Amino acid sequence: MKKQSNFEFVMMILVVVSFCALDSVAASDLVHTTDTLSQARHGLAATTVNHKAFFAGGYIGPGSNYSNVVDIYDADTGMWSNTTLSQARERLAATTVANKAIFAGGYYAFSGGYSSVVDIYDADTGMWSTTTLSQAREYLAATTVASKAIFAGGWNGSPTNAIDIYDANLGEPNDPSTWTTTTLSQARHDLAATTAGNKAIFAGGRTCGAGGSCASNVVDIYDLETGLWSTTTLSQPREGLASTTVGNKAFFAGGNNIGGPNNVVDIYDVNTGEWSTAFLSQARLILAATTVGNKAFFAGGWNGSPTNAVDVYDANLGEPNDPNTWSTTTLSQARASLCATAVANKAMFAGGIYGSEMYSNVVDIFTLCEYELAGDLNKDCKVDFNDFATMANNWLIDCGVTPYNPACIPK
Repeated sequence: MKKQSNFEFVMMILVVVSFCALDSVAASDLVHTTDTLSQARHGLAATTVNHKAFFAGGYIGPGSNYSNVVDIYDADTGMWSNTTLSQARERLAATTVANKAIFAGGYYAFSGGYSSVVDIYDADTGMWSTTTLSQAREYLAATTVASKAIFAGGWNGSPTNAIDIYDANLGEPNDPSTWTTTTLSQARHDLAATTAGNKAIFAGGRTCGAGGSCASNVVDIYDLETGLWSTTTLSQPREGLASTTVGNKAFFAGGNNIGGPNNVVDIYDVNTGEWSTAFLSQARLILAATTVGNKAFFAGGWNGSPTNAVDVYDANLGEPNDPNTWSTTTLSQARASLCATAVANKAMFAGGIYGSEMYSNVVDIFTLCEYELAGDLNKDCKVDFNDFATMANNWLIDCGVTPYNPACIPK
């Protein structure tokens, strides 16, 4: 009789795992893992170009301690690398257009250091370049519609209504002729931006400095087809809200108003032009939002203390005003002033602040598995030796005989 090799034995066991798992695949299609940035910080900005997620800038400590670090996650390899911005700063804005990741504005000094710098990464060449905004400012918002990257609002000692628009169809961003300017209907900072269909939408914000109650309900909408701007209003004025888009719907969630942290989600349907509302599980501000596939994620924030709450809307389950289309989960660490972006099938939430002068390097990653893979016992969208280890740890456990065993989890 031929002696069986260790390799053959392992392969046989893995086949058994696959068959045994056919009836034991978990119902959830989300896998939650964690990683770390190279530097703990908050007030950073994130965007994605191709299969790379960028996390740039931020604040790293008391005094004038600003970061120029850019952490880059490659979804194809699962590896991290880093580089630097041309200027260290926090509270900048980021968006992507035509294979270019753009990081604009921010704050770089303890008193009055508002930045006009725009750092641009070209994914086609792997090179960085710089240009400048028409006004130096922090707390601005950015989004992209077709070939146009739009940077709106902000604070530079007072709220500004400035809008800078880069059109990639006109050439490279370091050519001044590729940029134009216009204005918001209302000067404000701490606003949120997203794009749905052919419309770029800028909502909410703050119309005064610290100490006042001046949250805005104004929504400025740019229509790419007509080239015109229009305005409407949120259901409630608020600042420090988060935005993302799923399909034809733009979401503006949470924030702060006169009554404190808010749980309202205003939803704009670009196909019908109608607005509706839903509610987060927790009222909070300075949260982060992004979308993977059919799921919109709203994570973290502040409601008197940092929260680890994550609200997830699943468009496949119906309209967002139906509570059954929402579910909740948690971050690995409660924190606010974090940033978010999506790359491949991953929603990534990075950095933040979790206490007084306590900054986070944590990256929470929610991976959307598009298929139920037999043998994927730990639900990480692949079958590997981690699944084999899970099976081996539970080998020959009979829950009918030893139901008290920790491995025996009731259905």
